[in-house]
Amino acid sequence: MLTNAPARQHSRHKRHEPAITSTDLNNYYSKETVELSVDPAKMAQMFLEQGRNADAERLFLSALDEKIERLGEEHPETEKCLEDVCVFYTNFGRYQLAEEFAETLLRIRSLTTSPIDEIYNRTVEHVANIYEKVGKPNQAEALYRFLITLQEEVVGTDSLSMVFALNRLAECYTRQNEFLAALPLYERALAVEEAAYGPFAVETNNTLTELARVYQALGKTEKAAEILKRQVIILESIHGANGLSVASCLSKMAEVFEQAGNVPEAEALFQRVTQIYEGAYGKNSGTVQLMYRKLDQLRMDKARQQQSGFVAMTPPMANTVMGVW
Repeated sequence: MLTNAPARQHSRHKRHEPAITSTDLNNYYSKETVELSVDPAKMAQMFLEQGRNADAERLFLSALDEKIERLGEEHPETEKCLEDVCVFYTNFGRYQLAEEFAETLLRIRSLTTSPIDEIYNRTVEHVANIYEKVGKPNQAEALYRFLITLQEEVVGTDSLSMVFALNRLAECYTRQNEFLAALPLYERALAVEEAAYGPFAVETNNTLTELARVYQALGKTEKAAEILKRQVIILESIHGANGLSVASCLSKMAEVFEQAGNVPEAEALFQRVTQIYEGAYGKNSGTVQLMYRKLDQLRMDKARQQQSGFVAMTPPMANTVMGVW
């Protein structure tokens, strides 16, 4: 189990944990597997593999202290140790402890790295994810907005470098069901990708997926269907007409038509999806059986709609049809 030590001061302060002395060695290290000359960070990784998580935690922190003292904060090895600590705490769900180290890492990389570099973007994403985990979604959104501002100052408003931050900020909003806030961000990201690659390029696929989801959530079914039709064309060009990714996209499109009340169109699309899955998995597979049930449900819904057309007649019309004035 991990230790329950209190949150530690980050790299602007010397940490208080005692150094490992020679008297600790027999109890702390496994002489059969660890050499004393090995880098503490490498030992920590070894301890993780052995399930010695508390020992790994102490070594990650000791390695970070050693790098800061010997090399300073703005050194690649120090950044790597900070990243190791962040990943360690994040992987074990200890987000409040990860937060201070992630903020320190971002502060350092703000000094050493361009805001359009991938490593800087990933660091911002890591910090933002931690903010969301500890219940600070507003800080995550603010961080992405700040990143967008920094990038606009460096490369302008229409650079491909902007797509990552635009999409991540939009995702922050969609996780809170704020689809109206996410919509212009996805639309802007797609416009940038279209200008760079063309409207039917595979590079637009991820943004198309998210944009269709937002349109559907907002009830803009025509827009969602339009986006998904384009996505089907892209996926067919890569995987062929019977690709499983094509079937997945067709299924989403069918759901959009079903939401819009266009049952015949939804049924036709689900039939094509079923045929693709039959070819891939066989008729007796669970996936195909699920599609059969979906088609049966659609046919029942269509029958109800047709039946309700007669039931819902107004009384004068009903009387006329029945020959009664």
